[in-house]
Amino acid sequence: MKPEDTSRPTLQDQRFFMPPRTELSMVPFGGPPTADLPEWGGVARAPGLKFILHPPLHFEIAYRIPEYLIFTPYARAVVDVSVKDGPVRQQAWPAGSAFIVPPETTIRARMADPVEFLCIAVEETRANSVFERTARGRPWAPELIADFSDPGFTALQLEIRRSLLGDPLVEPTYLEALADGILARIGCLLAGSNIGTRTKEAISPSTLRRIVEHIEAHLGEKLVVEELARAAGLSRSHFTRAFQSAAGESPQEYIIGRRLCRARDLLSDTDRGIAQIAVTTGFSSQAHLSSTFKKRLGVTPARYREAFSERRAKGRDGDQ
Repeated sequence: MKPEDTSRPTLQDQRFFMPPRTELSMVPFGGPPTADLPEWGGVARAPGLKFILHPPLHFEIAYRIPEYLIFTPYARAVVDVSVKDGPVRQQAWPAGSAFIVPPETTIRARMADPVEFLCIAVEETRANSVFERTARGRPWAPELIADFSDPGFTALQLEIRRSLLGDPLVEPTYLEALADGILARIGCLLAGSNIGTRTKEAISPSTLRRIVEHIEAHLGEKLVVEELARAAGLSRSHFTRAFQSAAGESPQEYIIGRRLCRARDLLSDTDRGIAQIAVTTGFSSQAHLSSTFKKRLGVTPARYREAFSERRAKGRDGDQ
């Protein structure tokens, strides 16, 4: 039998631990900023990345580091924060949201009620490489994002925690992939909002997120571009141009795409009739859904559903 190769370091060589409280050296909120984050709680590394899983203990810090810093809590966190030595403000982050800080930005933070959270420090060259690929030629610029909320980000955040705490097979390469996924989600926002252009056609990240959430919540209803524009505080023409620049397609095309995604979910996971799915997803009729589905996806809703039924039937046959 070939002897086991133990020369390659894995995360098991950097086992997570929760140090005694006395080992958590604080960086005073009002003191000189540290240039390197204290390694509270469990720490793991991968090329260009450092993961710090902080236990639910009180902390305060002042820092200014050369890396991007992503702070994301696993329960609602209330933190006193000062950015670039500006006024101290109390901010609340829901579980799964994030505070994203560009390199060389002075931050002072003090948590009121301790909760478990994750910090990811990302070397600038690695983060910028992901942002460039995500932007696909669109302009972008590093920007402090005070409250990032995104379902894809939250799923990745939870998977990182699970991997760090309980996955015996976890490897640095897997954590790298998860971190790059997180950076790609952030990059979509940076490029989608055209933060770097600062033109009058730009739409802010918070406004874009609010409009997208409104669309998702009302897909089965009539969505009028004029009403979306009013919600964004813009004229119809300005809103249409800004949305196109941010999302890469017009508001009407985006809405159709989201309705088709919802219809695909219902076709594959439920037994609802196609006519009912058409109404639920905001299409005027079954014929409208069918023609749009065929045009966009190259297959009818009925055939799409049949494909999933066939797979389920094969799966049952294989289990017998």
